[in-house]
Amino acid sequence: MRTLLVTALVLLACGVAGGCADRSSRPSGADATPSIPGGPDPIVLRVSRDGGVMSATRYPDLDSTLWRSSARVPALDRIIAFGAEDGYLAAVDTSGAPVRIDVRLGTVTTSRIDDVAVASSADGGAIYALTTDGEITRYTPSGGDWRFTPTLPAHALYAQADGSLIVAGAKNDRAIVWRVRPPGQAVTDSLSFDIGGNEATLRKSLGATAGAVGDRIFFGGNEEVIAVRTRDLAKALEVDVGDPVTAIAATPSGDRLFVAIEDEELLRVVDRFEEGVKGKITLPGVPRALRMDPLGRVLLARGAADSVYVISLGNDAVIGVVRSEWRGDLPLVLPDGAIATTRGEDVVFAHPSSLADMRTVVGGARQFWYTLRWNGFRPRAAGLDQPVQFRTSAPRDSVDYADSAVAQDLTRDSTRRDTTATSSPTSSPTSSFTVSFAAVLDEKQARQVASRIRVDGDTPRITTSDRAGRTLYRVVLGPYPTRADADRVGKASGQSYWIFEGAP
Repeated sequence: MRTLLVTALVLLACGVAGGCADRSSRPSGADATPSIPGGPDPIVLRVSRDGGVMSATRYPDLDSTLWRSSARVPALDRIIAFGAEDGYLAAVDTSGAPVRIDVRLGTVTTSRIDDVAVASSADGGAIYALTTDGEITRYTPSGGDWRFTPTLPAHALYAQADGSLIVAGAKNDRAIVWRVRPPGQAVTDSLSFDIGGNEATLRKSLGATAGAVGDRIFFGGNEEVIAVRTRDLAKALEVDVGDPVTAIAATPSGDRLFVAIEDEELLRVVDRFEEGVKGKITLPGVPRALRMDPLGRVLLARGAADSVYVISLGNDAVIGVVRSEWRGDLPLVLPDGAIATTRGEDVVFAHPSSLADMRTVVGGARQFWYTLRWNGFRPRAAGLDQPVQFRTSAPRDSVDYADSAVAQDLTRDSTRRDTTATSSPTSSPTSSFTVSFAAVLDEKQARQVASRIRVDGDTPRITTSDRAGRTLYRVVLGPYPTRADADRVGKASGQSYWIFEGAP
């Protein structure tokens, strides 16, 4: 009886203390396992900071590799954008060169022509860059195909999903925002407004930007927080915060902006709908940079030395301070809310609420980290990877002419005849594949399509054939020995395409 009573008291003491035996070695607050919100797969990409093969894992399992790049990735400085539709990851390397990684094929493209000061991308495919010479250029999967020299100094770029580019600059005490639509050189829309201060201060504040969120661009303008609508370049928000703006971070929805002020140990909270400062968050020190959690749960603020302030966006309060070097990739909020921090050569995960140590990745600080949500690494049925055979005769965005129906009929007739020929018992089986970008009735249009395509240094050629008394002009590359080779070329072109067997 006495033994049972002692045992019961010991168990009770363990329960009150929060556990006995090996549980005492677990960090306080690490027992509540963070959860990962539903949706696309949580993916962690990692590559050596010195450059090398990039790998992908499904978080939180960091030991089982899903994918590796087929080419070497240069030493990366920062990620610009990821496009889930095409699987392109846009980045800038440590030398200032734009980099594109095809996460589907594993290929890597780097342009060493220019040193990049500012870069922007909406889809990971087309990368817009402001070079150190003040020129703006666009890099697409088929190469650098457009350059623009602005008449005014540019300081910030905002790539748009419709293919246009919004540029912000400063002259004297005015901010100027304008739009260009490549491949054109004309400014199609513009906005200019006086925001006070001198040009040097204005340039500095224009670098404090939250980027494009929804249909608005948020940036600093001396002592003001500005929002511009992307569809018509009309001013959508102008809030005077009273002091020079040094950094801005927006929630994923863009409903609230967190603004760092020069030499102040606080953040001012701007409500976009109420169009004013509606709160303040006191910090342990002056914030020098801000980094938003992609899911809007916490905000990271860079403090002095290796201090990082963690702010809960649920109650706009400081959770605490973690120690980490502030890099282009780390600290990083992971899919479950844990915060990846550097500690020497290791990466340590901090619990999202207690900030207690959860996990250590030995040697992890020697790698560059990036997270994304994507289903592109899931197993696919074999039939899904076969290129779609379009019945139309040309890419939707490349040809516009009145007799398109005639060309489509001719193309279908041509395809039917080619199929008949290759299936004939006397014909030898084809072992090559050709990439076709257009089949049109006008030679000039065919040459226009061909002129904007360049892959691996090659420009498409134009072949002709007679169909029903009409001449059909095909824009093609190839032939290639395998369908995979042809498909790679088609994707690298950045244009609509289809593949057929045999030589053109």
